[in-house]
Amino acid sequence: MITEQYFYATLDMSALLFGAFGLVLRYIARDVERWPKGLCISILISTIACATVDLLGYGAEQADAPYALMLAQGLAETLMAPIPSLLVFAYFVYCSGRDYRKNAVVRAECVLTGALIVAGCLAKLSGEARIVAGQEPHFGPRIALAFASMIALEAISLIALIRYWKDMTPVQGITFLACFLATPSIQVILVELLLSIDLVRRYLDQKEETAQERARVAVLQMRPHFIHNTLTSIYYLIAKDSKKAQQTTLDFSRYLQNKFEAIAEEGTIPFEKELEHTRAYLAVEQACYEGRVFVEFDTPVTSFNVPPLTLQPIVENAVKHGMDPDSGLLHIFVATRDLERGVQITVEDNGPGFTAPDGEGPHFALDNVRERLKVQCGGTLEIADRETGGARVVVFIPRESKR
Repeated sequence: MITEQYFYATLDMSALLFGAFGLVLRYIARDVERWPKGLCISILISTIACATVDLLGYGAEQADAPYALMLAQGLAETLMAPIPSLLVFAYFVYCSGRDYRKNAVVRAECVLTGALIVAGCLAKLSGEARIVAGQEPHFGPRIALAFASMIALEAISLIALIRYWKDMTPVQGITFLACFLATPSIQVILVELLLSIDLVRRYLDQKEETAQERARVAVLQMRPHFIHNTLTSIYYLIAKDSKKAQQTTLDFSRYLQNKFEAIAEEGTIPFEKELEHTRAYLAVEQACYEGRVFVEFDTPVTSFNVPPLTLQPIVENAVKHGMDPDSGLLHIFVATRDLERGVQITVEDNGPGFTAPDGEGPHFALDNVRERLKVQCGGTLEIADRETGGARVVVFIPRESKR
């Protein structure tokens, strides 16, 4: 008997701890959408309340508490005990894709649960049910009503399991079956595990969606001063070199077209397309800087995909932060290499390097590229100063991301 009490006390303590952990987890992930927060929190709170009342009952029995206190504890236990199982059933109805608030089966379970609570409380008050250790219960109409309600609840749960099985995931269906066969404490522990796993999955999915949204916002960023400078350069080129002005206008038009196409892209794009966009951008910059920017491409590997606006912002960053008005020519080197685990893209320049003072911070644009690489293809971006002077940016695209 003592061993049995310890066993159930351990189950109640486990349910109490799982419930508290679940509430903390739900507070941390409170921004998760598309999740039945009210129902799940009700399961956790009712579980904590039931486990607390049960543990107080074990303590009162051990301390040989007065009859009035034992009766109050017994009534509280009878009132609370069926609630978690009812809420668990409502949760599985929700998992099957049905509205548990309007579901006829859930309403029937609510009526039977109410009958079970009323019959149980009357049985406690009339003496049909045991209140203190050593007291012998005796069979009566109230006990019969309570047993009939319990059997009806189990029958409805079994029928619902059979009907709704096909509409649930295998994990949910197996958990529902285990709950049908288990005691209320084990039921709640199983459901709390399922809820926690589901919440973590939803939380991670939403965080990924948020990261994707930030990536799309980063793609939308355009440098207004670059557009202004380009148009100004074209304006002066028209009088100085009309053919060059025409070519720069075409290059700038192609650059804008590629930019807007990149904004509309949802996933990754072929590297060849990104390379074309980068060349269009550099053609405009070379026209604006009138021969002070030289670029060398060594890109034998192009059959892979990258997030839109990956290479172009890196090269743009090299021009922006590498072009020193007091220095001579800016040389930029772009290369691709096929490595064992994926593809490496390298962009180097002979500018002042990243350690040079800069009020705008040269890492800002690259941070956006780094985040989109991580989210969209699991890639990485590393930046460093070259030993011979200048900056070096290395992008790595994992092999599974290759086209």
